[in-house]
Amino acid sequence: MDPDRKKDFYKNVYKIAIPITLQSLIMSLLFLTDQLMVGQLGDTAIASVGIATKIFSVISVVLAGISMGVSVYAAQFWGNRDTKSISQLLGLGLFIGLILSFLFTLLVFFNPQYIVGLFTTDKSIIDNGYIFLQLVALSYIPTMLTMMYSSILRSTEHVKFPMYASAVTVCINVLLNYLFIFGHLGFPAMGLKGSAIAMVISRVIECILIIGAVYKFRLPGSVDWRNLFGISKPLTVKFFSTTYPIVLTELVWVLGETVYAVIYSRMGTVEMTAMTITFPLQGLSVGLLSGLASAAGVMVGNKLGAGEKDVAIDYAKKFIRFGIIISISLGVVIALTAPLYVSAFNISSEANQLGIYIIWVFAGFLWVKVANMIIAGGILQSGGDSKFVFAMESTATWLIGVPSALLLSFVWKQPIFWVYLVLSLEEVVRFGLGLTRIYSKKWVKNLVDGIAA
Repeated sequence: MDPDRKKDFYKNVYKIAIPITLQSLIMSLLFLTDQLMVGQLGDTAIASVGIATKIFSVISVVLAGISMGVSVYAAQFWGNRDTKSISQLLGLGLFIGLILSFLFTLLVFFNPQYIVGLFTTDKSIIDNGYIFLQLVALSYIPTMLTMMYSSILRSTEHVKFPMYASAVTVCINVLLNYLFIFGHLGFPAMGLKGSAIAMVISRVIECILIIGAVYKFRLPGSVDWRNLFGISKPLTVKFFSTTYPIVLTELVWVLGETVYAVIYSRMGTVEMTAMTITFPLQGLSVGLLSGLASAAGVMVGNKLGAGEKDVAIDYAKKFIRFGIIISISLGVVIALTAPLYVSAFNISSEANQLGIYIIWVFAGFLWVKVANMIIAGGILQSGGDSKFVFAMESTATWLIGVPSALLLSFVWKQPIFWVYLVLSLEEVVRFGLGLTRIYSKKWVKNLVDGIAA
């Protein structure tokens, strides 16, 4: 990479990755704060939130798959500064997202106990967790709106607005948690129910701030409803051909994670508690580096849309190396601070020790998790290589991760940290397959040629 291109690369990485990273960090801190506050209510409350969070993950990744498809095409359209096509693309994403989020809301809101019961047989968790899940279901539609508009803003390099909205949302959520969970300043102490109410209010406010900023500052996507939903057939056909494998990939991943959650919870409440307290730290760590994957998708996609394929390939290789170096350093820090982190939770000594071991395993595999995030979620998807990504994810999850977790937990009765270590080997398989695909250059495609509005 020549010096000018290298300078341009790092300039754009800082411009795009840092605000996205800060937003992910802010949202991870929100989750961490939730867990710490709820963590004061004991093991059952922590496990209840963990299960409810996993259910929300199943729903959110479907919507994330749609928003990722929007982001892929928006990045390439932005390479040619085609704002009209971007508006139509947003309309298509909103149309699909509204249908799905509405159906998910109905399903979860009216069947919360049944859904929680799929994850655990512990009656105390079902009785406590269902109320939290039922109320959180009301946040699905505003969450979807936030995801769609944020994907457009990120892909068009307007990354600061989602970050600002998330910062305000975190402050509001922390305050409302303080008031509603513990009953301060005259509010009733509502426990888990209070945490759910705080989350719903915060998500609605975040949605209003994002959409308000789009129209106030006339950002991409700020068009009237008629132009927003005047969607061309060529765009629709090509969008679906690329996006359905993305959605399937997200589903494969989250269903695998859901199977893991069921395995952990059925190993026992202590094991589920130990795993659940690590989720905020895992989210925080990956969130710190998620900006690199997003920046890779935007920057590589912009170059592909502009027809600069050689530059796109150079950027891809640079992102992979950069991500591995940073994530190894972060993994060392996480491993060293694991005991301090776990001590912040009011849990049993057995859950405490298991939590430390789980974090050490996570820290050891962080570099390959981040590399895969950049390769699959950023680079390969930016070129529309979604069918290969789907095949790669399916192979790693269902032929390696899930079978090994089932055998180790229920047949060989191994401790939870050994189960987590062996199933994490699926990440190594993903890395090998993904890196081979990068160097094959089969993913290098201009998706928007011939379908502009």
